[in-house]
Amino acid sequence: EELWSRPYLPGQSRHLLQLPRKQGQLRSLHLTCDSAPVGSQGTWSTSCRINHLIFRGGAQITFLATFDVSPKAVLGDRLLLTANVSSENNTPRTSKTTFQLELPVKYAVYTVVSSHEQFTKYLNFSESEEKESHVAMHRYQVNNLGQRDLPVSINFWVPVELNQEAVWMDVEVSHPQNPSLRCSSEKIAPPASDFLAHIQKNPVLDCSIAGCLRFRCDVPSFSVQEELDFTLKGNLSFGWVRQILQKKVSVVSVAEITFDTSVYSQLPGQEAFMRAQTTTVLEKYKVHNPTPLIVGSSIGGLLLLALITAVLYKVGFFKRQYKEMMEEANGQIAPENGTQTPSPPSEK
Repeated sequence: EELWSRPYLPGQSRHLLQLPRKQGQLRSLHLTCDSAPVGSQGTWSTSCRINHLIFRGGAQITFLATFDVSPKAVLGDRLLLTANVSSENNTPRTSKTTFQLELPVKYAVYTVVSSHEQFTKYLNFSESEEKESHVAMHRYQVNNLGQRDLPVSINFWVPVELNQEAVWMDVEVSHPQNPSLRCSSEKIAPPASDFLAHIQKNPVLDCSIAGCLRFRCDVPSFSVQEELDFTLKGNLSFGWVRQILQKKVSVVSVAEITFDTSVYSQLPGQEAFMRAQTTTVLEKYKVHNPTPLIVGSSIGGLLLLALITAVLYKVGFFKRQYKEMMEEANGQIAPENGTQTPSPPSEK
């Protein structure tokens, strides 16, 4: 009995057709498969047979077919599978003895984007520096960890404006490994939302509330095991922070990998690695004026000195000191004037 036939897949290394173990006595049946070329276009057909099978009425057999395809195989965009069933009883072919299934072909890929360790993590500023800006840099690393080359686009979103006030100015994206790689950019208008209420709950500035600049860098062929580095660099201003009534806020950029999803598909469970973000924390600090502290300390010192002086005066400290000083002074002046107190005559 021929129970299965199908065209051979170009780039296929092996196939496996087996019976599930839950089908009782059918487990001991011997299954043989043969492949043979069909036509002159490199197409092959595989036929699988089970001999000496008594297929009773109402019975059902389920086959599990597994195909291993080379990661470099090119199968087009559609795959047609055909299954035929026949027996030695010369049963005529009908629509029920042949089944065809056309499946879309997608090639599995594994691309990853991540935030680089070296970037501007933190900036602080004072009220007097609100009109100034500072250079900020975000870096991203993109890897092809799959087994197939593919064209990709690397997209970056950078917040550049909040309520018509500049946030990140003169932002540019560069690719040090290939300076000739060009990236296009377009402005994306901010969504109509109450940014103040949003940022009061979550002090994060990103493209969900800010006007953004979107960069798109097209890579015609992203090779297997290739690594790409991208740098976003511009002047991060401080003046817009006063709008949000917060002393600390996080400025977030986002990177994302995109490709033709009708041809390629990220490995299942790895979709999260196609997107990454980088955060720079801005914090406003208060500069303390030392003048009040100095003046207060001086006045306090003078008051303390006056208090000590008053206490000493009250206990007569200065009077005793003055009297002792006068007596000592008189004792030193007498010899200088030539006068000496006569001593009483001695008695004999």
